[in-house]
Amino acid sequence: MIKAIAIDDEENALGIIKTYGEKLPRFQLLAQFTDPIEGLKYLMEHTGIDLVFLDIQMNRLNGLDLAKSIPQTTKIVLTTAYPDYALQGFELDVADYLLKPFSFERFERSIQKVRALLHEPGQETAGQPKMKADPQDFIFVRTDYKTQKLRIMDITHIEGSGNYVTIHAGKTKYLVLQNMKTFEQQLMPYQFIRIHKSYIISLAHVDSIEKSSVKIGQEEIPLSESYKEALQQFLDNNYQQF
Repeated sequence: MIKAIAIDDEENALGIIKTYGEKLPRFQLLAQFTDPIEGLKYLMEHTGIDLVFLDIQMNRLNGLDLAKSIPQTTKIVLTTAYPDYALQGFELDVADYLLKPFSFERFERSIQKVRALLHEPGQETAGQPKMKADPQDFIFVRTDYKTQKLRIMDITHIEGSGNYVTIHAGKTKYLVLQNMKTFEQQLMPYQFIRIHKSYIISLAHVDSIEKSSVKIGQEEIPLSESYKEALQQFLDNNYQQF
């Protein structure tokens, strides 16, 4: 059961979250707040809250500033009409980013992602959830002095080197100042898995798995001994093997 609250200074936006939430099993919207200060106070006074739906542009307090005060054990889904904030949300390690107006299907998918991140029973196996990326799922990254939107389904693998990562998306590469852990947490719900201290792969793009490497197209990516067991366990639990 996901226990959530919603903070948005627009009553209509809160009403949509309430209506959508009532359609989902194992989901409970505990409270709604148009005043972000009151919402933060509620969070500080109550334990066991799994999720906060959080608007960004509010009168009394900016949602991104409020997010920094929310306990790390509570997941955050940003809800806003402004796509420009997506990169900042990603850097805050939020669970998802809903761009208003959003459909029930997009809302439901966001909840599925939160369930996976919370490791809720029935939504994940072997530490990895079973959810494929679709065209609606994307991230923003800062690269080459610009903010780039990337569809998650286009990302084949991620290569880490120090404080930087290289995102491989088809024939295009993006160098990003960010750590591997951030991408591992953000992409894990979409069948991405770490196979080496320096590599995260998308299982959707894997062509073959060898004894000590994984083949994606023409790329041969090293498979570390320390990650082999987790990879095999995920495959055993989620895919038929003949």
